[in-house]
Amino acid sequence: MKLNNHIISNEHSAGQKKYWKGLLLFPLITLLILLLFISSNYGEASEINLIENSYGENKPMTSRILVAYGTRAGSTAEVADAIGKKIAAAGAMVDVKPVKKVQTLNGYQAVILGSAIRRGAVLPEVTDFVKSHKDKLGKIPVAYFIVCMILREDTEESRKKAASYLDSLRAEVNAVDTGMFAGKLDYSKLNFVDAFVVEHIIGTPEGDLRDWNQINTWAINLLPKLINIQKEK
Repeated sequence: MKLNNHIISNEHSAGQKKYWKGLLLFPLITLLILLLFISSNYGEASEINLIENSYGENKPMTSRILVAYGTRAGSTAEVADAIGKKIAAAGAMVDVKPVKKVQTLNGYQAVILGSAIRRGAVLPEVTDFVKSHKDKLGKIPVAYFIVCMILREDTEESRKKAASYLDSLRAEVNAVDTGMFAGKLDYSKLNFVDAFVVEHIIGTPEGDLRDWNQINTWAINLLPKLINIQKEK
């Protein structure tokens, strides 16, 4: 009898622990969802420099290439600008601008699209751009690149995970090439919620891990692919 009472008592105690644990988890989960909602609908912590440049304007007989990008903290904008400079130095005319500022693709013989990665996905404005201009993009050479901190560790697993971020874009328009680069993380460039999640939950450290040699080499090797495919078409 005493044994049965002890078992019942333990079961009751375990049930109470589960109850209180569930009761405490519910508001925490609710708060996290609320914070994520706020984070997705409000701007970043500080002003971001949205780079917009043109290179190679004195080469009117060459191909004109658009480098458009989506960024949240400015790192991807700087990568896009570096790619644009290298391609222009190799002989093309290049426009570098935020994807939200691109009004038309008329006059471009090729397009390079870049995106930062947020919460395991390409930025929505980049995905929307590809969907909106799918017909035009399908007729000219297109390349994609992403900038993300998961590539701070150069492993097969991290490269595979990073490559999967591009699946949504490739499903709309195939690419002649893709670039995947480690990025830069500066908590001060993020809003409070993103900074808290990245630092305390995900545990990603601050730092600039962009490999400019890798980025420049990819850009140099990309231009012939864009031009040759264009000629074949």
